[in-house]
Amino acid sequence: MQMSNFRLALRNLSRRGFRSMALAVALALVVALLFAGAIAMKSISTSITLGSQRLGADLMVVPEGYQDSARATLIAGKPSVFYMPEEILDKVRKVKGVRKATPQLFLKSAEFECCTYVDILLVAFDQESDFTIGSWLKEAIDRPLEDRETIIGRSIPLATGLTMKYFGVPLKVVGDLAETGLEYIDHAAFMTLATAREMIRKSRTMSEKPLEIGEDEISVVLVQLDPAITPERAKVFVEYEVEGVKALTSQDVIGTVKQQLAVLVRTIGGIGLSLWLITVVLIGLVFSMSVNERQREMGLLQAMGAKRRNIFSLVALEAALLSLAGGLLGLGAGGGLLLACREPLRNAFKLPYLWPDTGFVLLAALSAVIAALTSGVLAAAWPAFRISRMEPYQAIRKGE
Repeated sequence: MQMSNFRLALRNLSRRGFRSMALAVALALVVALLFAGAIAMKSISTSITLGSQRLGADLMVVPEGYQDSARATLIAGKPSVFYMPEEILDKVRKVKGVRKATPQLFLKSAEFECCTYVDILLVAFDQESDFTIGSWLKEAIDRPLEDRETIIGRSIPLATGLTMKYFGVPLKVVGDLAETGLEYIDHAAFMTLATAREMIRKSRTMSEKPLEIGEDEISVVLVQLDPAITPERAKVFVEYEVEGVKALTSQDVIGTVKQQLAVLVRTIGGIGLSLWLITVVLIGLVFSMSVNERQREMGLLQAMGAKRRNIFSLVALEAALLSLAGGLLGLGAGGGLLLACREPLRNAFKLPYLWPDTGFVLLAALSAVIAALTSGVLAAAWPAFRISRMEPYQAIRKGE
């Protein structure tokens, strides 16, 4: 009887092809939105977590007035450049609660012959005092970085062993980093501070647009704090004792992204829930209409020996097949939506994006299909129960 029910269910769905397709498409829209939303939110969340871990500092000290530029550089990878005197580094090191402090210098590639690739963020760091970049650059090479060498982010299309040139200084690529979803890392080239100083000097004679940076200037100071002091408290100390700077905590840096993420979650969740409720109600109404139209058919099946549970399972099976088709269609549509909207989403909201691992994608896909199946079967449960409880004679008479 199970095989017979399966065949009957397929035949009944195909006889009402337009109605069945409309319901499958409606359910597919919900599945696509929820699946794509779950993957997108996980991607952004993973990127934020990985990026904040790789930042590796409790505080980032920047010139006063450049807080937004610093956030744009770290989160969106926007090649922003800002500078302050290197003497600030020594002042920060003397602030209460500061355990370590290290400088970084940002250079922006120019659109001239001096630069191999444009819109690249060149990040220079001091290997002697560094406690952030060096630890994860070890993924690419197992030795200190030498002058005129660089390790590049995954988004720069250059193989290890080749050479880039910036402001008259050649940079040999000695390694690349795993993708993080953060443009600050993925679309940047990392080099020694001495190499950056050489670029500043040579740009004055070898570049159409020299770098207007003093050789005693830096962009940021990254700070590691004593565990006994909170970042919020240390931030106050730094800004009070060091004139002309602002200190950003990790929360300051990623707070805007988290707020945008929360808005996206609420929006997608609200739309998805509304569509899900509408679809469940729609499936219930359509199956109620369907069983009303087929009362005579159901009555004849019972008269021929079909039991009530067979009638119930037939209607439930139709709903399950319809829901499964809608779920699979929704997964395909959701995957396509993710691929199509990945870059527009990142550009519009300035959010990082890193595709989640295969395990999470499979879990999300399975959950979406199970949710679709459950929704469809539950929506059709009452019409199925009602028709299965009717006496054969009564069902045949009402269906005439």
